Amino acid sequence: MYLTKEEEEMLSGKYGEIISSALKVIVKVGESLGAEKLVEIPHAHVSGLSYMTIGDAGLTFLKSFAERGARVRVFSTVNPIGMDMELWKRMGISEEFSKKQKEIVEAILSMGFEPTFTCTPYLIRKPLFREHLAWGESSAIAMANTYYGARTNREGGPLALMSALTGRTYYAGLHLDENRVPTHELILEEGIQLNDPAFAGALGYVVGEKIRNGIPLIKGAKMSFETVKSYTAAAAASGDIALSYIEGITPDYDWAIGEAEHLEKVPIEKREIEKMISLKGDIEVDAIFVGCPHADMDEVLELYSILSKCGKLRIPIWISTSRSTYEKLKELGVIERLESIGAVVIRDTCPVVSPLIASKFKSVAVTSAKGFFYIPKMHGTRAVIIPFRRIGEIACKRRR
Repeated sequence: MYLTKEEEEMLSGKYGEIISSALKVIVKVGESLGAEKLVEIPHAHVSGLSYMTIGDAGLTFLKSFAERGARVRVFSTVNPIGMDMELWKRMGISEEFSKKQKEIVEAILSMGFEPTFTCTPYLIRKPLFREHLAWGESSAIAMANTYYGARTNREGGPLALMSALTGRTYYAGLHLDENRVPTHELILEEGIQLNDPAFAGALGYVVGEKIRNGIPLIKGAKMSFETVKSYTAAAAASGDIALSYIEGITPDYDWAIGEAEHLEKVPIEKREIEKMISLKGDIEVDAIFVGCPHADMDEVLELYSILSKCGKLRIPIWISTSRSTYEKLKELGVIERLESIGAVVIRDTCPVVSPLIASKFKSVAVTSAKGFFYIPKMHGTRAVIIPFRRIGEIACKRRR
């Protein structure tokens, strides 16, 4: 592998043992994948920071870096943790879990990571077209590649940490044009509507199951930022899809069309989408969860518009969002109004990586196909997908 002079010095230990060790890991991974060189990155995003998922072994691993003085070399963000740092008692989190989670946070912050605790790092720093990134978090990776046209592989949390410490990643996989050529074309049945996150997520879920790890191309689909976010998250969950080309959305869609030859046609029927979603009729659930991936401003404001017609909620609604979005909503008075009718807005975490659901609920409704995929697996809790428009119908005690 070709290394620049600075990279050779990093490897030799000139910048310290930690950077040397971290770069050795990246080089070994790159060599195993046939990478000819490393590339600089402006942004790393590290996943796997909830105590629920990494346990004591993960905590020890992170503390070992922090205690040796590790510091990030580039702008570096972090994924959700296992609790809201302020509302953890309200979530039913134990003192022991809270203590361990706070130790993880302390270790991460001591290394210079931004305290973002969100799975939507693209809302913190917008990725640039064709720039190289080293991101963990499958949904964020898929958005970076699909919506912004940036380039990142699906990195595990530890490898993304190594990239944060060195400012480098290996030049292989989706960093190369040759590995970004579409492999399948989705043939959507007429009448499929993708104007709601639930429907777009259901499409992603079906596509992930059918294609697994290919690169789908979608012609003629009318999608928004929110529905692309839901689609990519689900396709990355049920499959291993880190890149899709969506007409009118993906910046290099025209390039992909020019490169594509003999794409495998994958028919998607309307019934495949609709059978995943509770479109009508009564459903009995203990709570509704919104925000997987984290809800952005538009999603929360739309939800607020729906719930403003409610009296008190019949069942609780938990909304997961980022710290930055939470603060903006708080300034607008939206948080206070949502809380007044029985909704709970939490930061820093999400229902997938928190003990919240397993400790409180046996069945939940979600607007996210990614949540539908993970919640039963992680918590043993039944999940059902509902469209955004049904939230008020299901949750409100009465309509004004």
